[in-house]
Parts: sequence; C-alpha cells; structure tokens
Amino acid sequence: MKNHTNVRGESDAGTLRRWHPLAGAIAAGALAAGGLAALSLTAPSAQALEPAPQAQQAEATAAAEAEDDSQEATAQHNPAVDSGHGVHAPGAQETAAAESLPSATPEPSTTPEASASPESTPTAEPSHEGHEPSGDSQYSTAYTERNWTPTAYDTCSKELHASYTALGPDGKIYPTWHPAQVTDPATGTLCTFGHEHGADPASSDIYGWVVDHLTPEDTDGGKTGIPFGYASEALMTYGASHEGMAMRHEDNAGHKIFIANDVQLIDEFRDWVTIPGTQEIVTCDFLIKQHQGSWSPDATSNNAHEAIYASRCSDGTEIISTTLSKFGNSNEFHQTCGTLGPVATVGSKLPMGYGGLRQIPDAECVAKNATGNAASLWGMYELWKGENKIMAADGQTELAHFDPWFGLRNPSRYYNPANSTATTNGISRPVDLAWGDNAATTYPWNTVAASVPLNWQDPASPFDGAQRDFYLTQNKVAAGTPATVYTDPYGAGATETEFPGSIRQHLVSGSATTTANLSTQKFDTDADYGHNNGVHAPN
Repeated sequence: MKNHTNVRGESDAGTLRRWHPLAGAIAAGALAAGGLAALSLTAPSAQALEPAPQAQQAEATAAAEAEDDSQEATAQHNPAVDSGHGVHAPGAQETAAAESLPSATPEPSTTPEASASPESTPTAEPSHEGHEPSGDSQYSTAYTERNWTPTAYDTCSKELHASYTALGPDGKIYPTWHPAQVTDPATGTLCTFGHEHGADPASSDIYGWVVDHLTPEDTDGGKTGIPFGYASEALMTYGASHEGMAMRHEDNAGHKIFIANDVQLIDEFRDWVTIPGTQEIVTCDFLIKQHQGSWSPDATSNNAHEAIYASRCSDGTEIISTTLSKFGNSNEFHQTCGTLGPVATVGSKLPMGYGGLRQIPDAECVAKNATGNAASLWGMYELWKGENKIMAADGQTELAHFDPWFGLRNPSRYYNPANSTATTNGISRPVDLAWGDNAATTYPWNTVAASVPLNWQDPASPFDGAQRDFYLTQNKVAAGTPATVYTDPYGAGATETEFPGSIRQHLVSGSATTTANLSTQKFDTDADYGHNNGVHAPN
C-alpha cells in the first residue's frame, strides 16, 4: 500500500529519513467487564528478578567484544517453506555426518551481557540496579553508552556514526539506521562502519506513519527516524520503581530493520484472507526493527530483545508496538538438529516468555552438520521464533498478538559447552571450522580454506551475521481494544493511562485479521546486507 497520508499531512512515500550532523542533532470485541480503564496496573510476574550479570569480555583483542551484544541470531537461509507458507524446522532432516569438531583455539567462555554494551565499556557500574539513567538527560543511554566505536577494520569515525540520530517518544536522542558505508563529509571519501542495520526503513510504505507515531508531537525537528534502544530506556524508568527487576541493554550493531510492502494475507487453510462481504484480498505493509545479535553468547541465555513492530492493513488493522520481545524462555535455547530440544544455559535474570524459542547451533549439531565434506550452511542456521502479546492489566486479556520469526544464515558464533563454566556460556567461531581436523570443505568455508586462519572479525570471513531472512505469521488486535494503551516495556499491564516507564502502543482491530489465523510467509530468502561494504563481525 503506497502513498498514505499521515496525521501531519505528509506522504509516506515522500518522507525521507533525516540525517542530523552531531552539532545540530539536539531537538528536543470487548475487553474484560468494566473496560480496560477499570483494569488496574499490576507488577510483572516475579520471574523478572535481580539484575542480569554483566558479561566479561569474550576476547581481549576485540574492543567491540567488550560491548554488550544483547541479542544475536544467525542463520543460513531457507527453512523450507511448504508451498511458500508452511515451515520446515531447519536442520531437522540434515543428512550430513561429521564425526568430530575440528581442533580450533577455544573461545573464552563468557557470561551473557545484559547491562553493558559491546560497543562501549561503561566507566562505572550504574546505580539502582542499572535502572538509573546517567549523563545528559537529552540523550538516551543507547546513544551515550551503547553507541558504536570503530575497530581496526573500520574507516568511518565514531563521530560520523554518532551523527545518525532519531528522537524517541520520550524526546531523547537515540541512534538510528544508517548505510553500512557512506561518504565522509569531512574527507569526501567513502568509509565503512563495519556493521549494518538491515533494510533502509525509508523504503517502507508506512515509514512516515510509523515515525510520526514514534516522534514527540511537540518537537520542532519533525520526523527523524527509528530510535534504537527506547524500550531499554523505558525499562530503566519502570524498573526503578519495581524492586528486583533485571535491566536490559543491547549493542548498537544488532538493531536490524525488516521491510515487507503489499503483503497479501493467506489463512491457515492457504486461502486468501478477504475483507468480509467482498472478494478483496487483505493487503498489509510491515516495518519491523528487531535486535538480533549473532556474535556473542548473549542470546544463548537472554530471551528478551528490543522490537518495534508496525503493520497497517487494508481491512483496518493497525499496530505500532515497541517492546522487549521475548523469544521463548531465558536460560535456554533450542538445538538446530535432532529433536530440536532445549539446551540449558545460565546467567539470565530476564522473565519467561509467552512461547516461541531461539534455535541456535551448538557444538553437537555443528559436529553433525557443519564439518567435513558434508558440511552445510544449514548447520549454522539460526531461527528465532517470536511470540508477542500485548496483555491487559488483569494478566489474562490478550489485546494483540503478532509473532514474526527471524532467521540468520551466517552467524559468527555457535554455542560450545566445552568453553562453558558453571556460571558462563561458552562459544566458538564458525570460521574456524575451515581449518584443523575434519575441516569443513564445502561453501562457504572453502572460500577461505586456502588462506591462513582468519580472525573471526576479519571482513574476509563469510560469517558476518548479515545474511538474514524473516517470516510473518499472526497479526491481530482484539475487537474493542482502545487505539492507545500504555504497557510496561514487555507489553504487559496495559491501561489507558500513562505511568512511569510505560510505552505507548497503537492498536486498531481490523474487519478480517481479528479472527483469521494466518499462514506463515517467508521474506528476504537471499538477502545479504554485508556484500562488498566492509561489514564484518561483530554485526
């Protein structure tokens, strides 16, 4: 759907992302009986206790690894899709048989980081269990403490990266999307940031509408972009008044944009979803910002990763939601082979999920499917299955339900229990499988096997976390839901009244999607955001 007019009278198609130089960046059906307003705000379940431990540095030689990578998922593309809609669990029918992992230098074990960014090391431990913002109140923690710092492989400056900003709903300045390489105005030459943020959000048909919702109404700066880190900032405020709630911050590079325009919906029976009383197929536009880190141990235990999910459909359905989206439960992930069963991990204090899961390759599956002459990139595929619900304050009434999945074809880490301890989760590097005993001899390892062993951050490594796909499934708002509700940062406790640390959610039920169960559709099967643009792990 194209050229919609937003509430400020601007055309979405004509709205451009604003780039602010650093010096000029600063600008300030029915519900339960009694209705939503009658439902009282309740604290989240006691599962969200105690601050998550900070991660130790995984590699002393990697400055970027000192940052908090709060979510990483990688994958080799293509879980098979039956007729384009049904999903086959990746790796479940792999036939590769490798006897043992190649010998490689063990990756030091690390504790998942949930309160320090991998791209910057805080100079002091935050007070109040990590829930007290520090520094200039005009700037978000994501901007001041979790922003990007170049590595030896990068040619753009930290200052140039910091010039890409967006105003969040709270009026604070946040990092936002930028190209992976740009012309540096200071030098007139092309430079690289070494990481990417996925699709250009301005290519979405609903970009202007979404940014209008996320930008404070009284700002003079107009539309600025998609803010990275707003849910974590809200959690700092919310957690300050909720004793024992774990803090959650994420690294800059892991924020990724996913776009799907003019998607025709298909129901569970593979029939078109039509507007009631007509033959008109329901068409939707989707703009999603999902944090999905794929280089650190973080996602092996931490399940909550910031998401901005927006959809607008021709049947009237509208969703703009910001949450810390939970992919399954904390302190576990699921294997990518065999029974696809859970693997227990340690260190996370984040709350349990509503469902969904994180499938991440581990040493056992890598030994079976990513070594020797039968190695397949399928053996490295990660699939994060989201399950998002906006819940009323009674804890029972479901106001909205949407569950995008995110796949990653070339992560730069896999879980290795040999490198783990009783208190930390260890990882190893997929690129190392190109050398040593029973080395992988197939693509993409064969593209680097003739060289000397590469550092996992080297841009020559094919494992940069930039080959991603995604899936869309349910997308519904319950009938009678108020268009504006306020929730905690996890999407729970919804009321019609704003409260400290709350996030405004925009929810409008449609005439068709409210009751339809949708088939899964896959997008970006061959997308690679790291091709010839300087992108490398950690990304």
